[in-house]
Amino acid sequence: MARLHLDQADDHLDLVPLIDCIFLLLLFFMLCGRMSTDQRTEQITVPPTKTAVKFDESKAKWQREVINIFGTTKAGDPPRNSLRLGTKTFISKGIDDYTGYQALRAILDQIYDRAEKYDDPKGSGMKLPKVIIEIRADSNTEYRVVQEVQQILTDGMDLTKMQPKKGFDPKNGRPFVTLDFTTRLSNE
Repeated sequence: MARLHLDQADDHLDLVPLIDCIFLLLLFFMLCGRMSTDQRTEQITVPPTKTAVKFDESKAKWQREVINIFGTTKAGDPPRNSLRLGTKTFISKGIDDYTGYQALRAILDQIYDRAEKYDDPKGSGMKLPKVIIEIRADSNTEYRVVQEVQQILTDGMDLTKMQPKKGFDPKNGRPFVTLDFTTRLSNE
């Protein structure tokens, strides 16, 4: 039994070397993390554009229309897909209800018919309207709704099912291609 008894000569642990190692590791990772952050910002730098032109709509006599998108990610008031173009409001009552989108497209077709047209600069043969569509959305509107409005503006969607039109010829479409996007704080 005497053999199993161990004498504990040092019953006090010295934590100073452990704390020193932890601080050295912390310092090492802080310095390395800082360098990698600096490198990452250099890699994300966006190159200057060579094809963009500052657009002056006052000289070109373009028409501006604003589509307001109201809604929330919660059920209730306002409805999830509430749109307004001018004084007309379009409401879709659920995720699979596209009646509001169909009414919006009917108004967009009227705007397209009244607008002055120009030839597509890419040579597609399409006639494009001199209309700037500004999409203004609440800050908490589902991005899905903004995407669906963009698809409506291209006139390539079957609005009964929100699927691409079968056998659609883009030359026969009524697309709106000049878009501005803005957001605003919601009223919640």
